[in-house]
This record gives sequence, structure tokens and C-alpha cells, in this order.
Amino acid sequence: MDDRTVAGRVAAILDAVAGGQDHTPLAKLAAETGIPKPTVRRIANQLVDLGILARTPNGYRLGLHLIELGLAAASQLGTAEVAAPYVHELHQRTRQIAWVGTVNSDSLVFIDTAFAREHASAVAAGDLGRMPIPMTTATAGGQLILAARPDSLGPILRRGLTRFTRYTVTNPRAFFDRLQRVAETGVAHEYEEVGLGWWCCATLVPSPTGTYIFGLTAETRGISPARGMPQLQRIAQQLGHELTRPQPADRVTQ
Repeated sequence: MDDRTVAGRVAAILDAVAGGQDHTPLAKLAAETGIPKPTVRRIANQLVDLGILARTPNGYRLGLHLIELGLAAASQLGTAEVAAPYVHELHQRTRQIAWVGTVNSDSLVFIDTAFAREHASAVAAGDLGRMPIPMTTATAGGQLILAARPDSLGPILRRGLTRFTRYTVTNPRAFFDRLQRVAETGVAHEYEEVGLGWWCCATLVPSPTGTYIFGLTAETRGISPARGMPQLQRIAQQLGHELTRPQPADRVTQ
């Protein structure tokens, strides 16, 4: 770990606090990390403001927000493990890009993806990792998010809907009507609205730890929506049943 960088220093401080008992004094943090005490104080206080650390009468301890992030990470890892066979089954049946994602406060986060080698460049270009919600308006996943969060639609419409291709829906009334249909059905799709030669469909998959989005991104020459969407919905339903049933104890404790 390079403690000369900001990220390295933050990580070193968090490791030192995590290795302590009920609290870790400032002097001990400086001694264990080798970072000057004024710098440790400044970084630690900023982390307190973010909820990542909490201040105690005798030093610092881990904050509630960091605990929440840890629980979210554990939940996503568990979901990815459960979802992986279904994501890969959808890919095998369609030979297209299958994915599952979750939604945090401001982004669609992809937690598993399956694709063929010839689609690797498309996956890289599509940035299937983390996608800010304002950038997802034309995507099937973004439609599902906005249909469930109508209060977030106002600022996006005031900025104007981004046009990616000549087929992108940018008329506010048409877009709002589309979201109403998505809210009613729980399924969204777009055809060449994000990229020419591609279409995408997605559906919601509820689970005890949150709602996930299961999607298929396909080449127009590879498979039609009429064939791909039923496959997506069938496998998504199976995944939903798997996520809502109690998991074996060994999976929970791994």
C-alpha cells in the first residue's frame, strides 16, 4: 500500500482503526501508519464528516456508513454468487450479453456479466461497471430505475434527455408515457436508442436484500426482441425464486 497517496493514507488509517479495540487514539493512528499526526487528524476528521469514521472521547472507531457499505458489499457478493448461473444461462441461450445489476443512491451498478469474446469491446465501450442514473435514461435499466423513482425525473427532464442515436426518445411526454408503461409491467426495452445495431431489455428481480435488474443486451443481427425477451423473463423469474428462498447455512457463512 502506498501511503504517499491520498487513497493510500485513507486506507492505512481505516486499517489501523479496524485493527483497534473500542477506539484508536490519534497518536496511535499516527504511530501505526507512519503518517504525520496533523495529516492523520485532518483525514480522520473528514472521514468522520462522511460517516466512515466516528469520533469517540478517546479516539476514533469505524462509522455507521462504513458498516452500511460493508453490508451492501456482502449482500452484492452473495447475490452475484446466486445470480451467476442464471446470467450465464441467459448468455448461453441467446449468445448475447447478459447482466444483473443493483441500484445505489445515484447509479446502476453491474454485479455480474456474461458475454462472448466477440462482444468484449462492446462491453468495454458500454462501461458495464457503474452507470450514473442521469446517463441511463435511454437504457432499459435506466427506464426501470426512473419508473420506480419518479421524483428524480424532474431535474433530468429540465436538463433535457440525451440523444444517442436518431431513435432515442427525447420528447418529455413520450418518455413519461414510456415510464408509466414500464411501471405497470416491470419490463423495459429499447431498440437502437443507445447504439445502432443493438437493443436491450431488462426486468426487475425482487429479493429480500433489495431489487435487482436482470438484463439482456443484444445485437439486432443476433437475436430479435421477440425471441430474446421471453428468455429473459423466464430466467429472471427463476432467479427471483432463488433469491427469495432461504439460502443454505454454508453459503451464508462463507
